[in-house]
Amino acid sequence: MKIECGFATVEYIVKEKSPYGLQRKFYQIAEFGVDESFRRMGVATKLINFCKQEAKNRGFDRLELDVWEFNEGAMKFYDSVGFKTYREYKEMNI
Repeated sequence: MKIECGFATVEYIVKEKSPYGLQRKFYQIAEFGVDESFRRMGVATKLINFCKQEAKNRGFDRLELDVWEFNEGAMKFYDSVGFKTYREYKEMNI
């Protein structure tokens, strides 16, 4: 019996140095989620740890992800497993 309780969609990104940016190589978590009935059971932490190990196995030393500022639960979780803010996106409604 297979139970699906969470997922991560990832990208392996290598950007060469350009006049507009530094060289960067990182493992991007593009989408991440845990079914509500499995939250607070350690599933998300295990999934992040799997991503970390997979990134290391593939020669990456950095994980990145985007999270909506209004998603306070996700923000607290990512902080608790060691993510730090290093860049912000801004928007303006016109």
